Amino acid sequence: MKSSIKRGLLLIAICLGMLIPLAAQSTQVVVMMNDGSEQTFAMSEADRMYFEDNETLVIEMLAIKNVVRINLDDIRKIICHEMEGTAENESQVGISPNPVHDVLLIRNLSGKQTVSIYAIDGRLMKTFEANGDQAIDIAELPVGLYLVKTQSSTHKIIKL
Repeated sequence: MKSSIKRGLLLIAICLGMLIPLAAQSTQVVVMMNDGSEQTFAMSEADRMYFEDNETLVIEMLAIKNVVRINLDDIRKIICHEMEGTAENESQVGISPNPVHDVLLIRNLSGKQTVSIYAIDGRLMKTFEANGDQAIDIAELPVGLYLVKTQSSTHKIIKL
């Protein structure tokens, strides 16, 4: 499998939140093809995107009863954008950098809050109390996709 496709798999997992749904979230997915064309999909939390036999990208848009299959060899790049008005964008809490290596910065927490970091499969990996702006050491976490949950928002991160 091409390395750019592997990076795309990582981005799709992050964009769609994988196993932990986020309330009323929508994501715009742009699939850039090798021939220079683009296909754009507005995905809701009920829609699904997955890979079939490591050869085909499948996009199921349940609301409009449409299924799109694209051969991975025809894909140059996949870009995901969370659309304005989602619960995550309404929050003032900021998480950076993303991707992160060892230290995660959390900004604009209102008051003392419990912050939890979940692996993409739903396992709780770390919980801590934070207030305002804080740097959190996550060097002990393995490389992977994580969800950082505060009282008011959930953020997707990549740990390198």
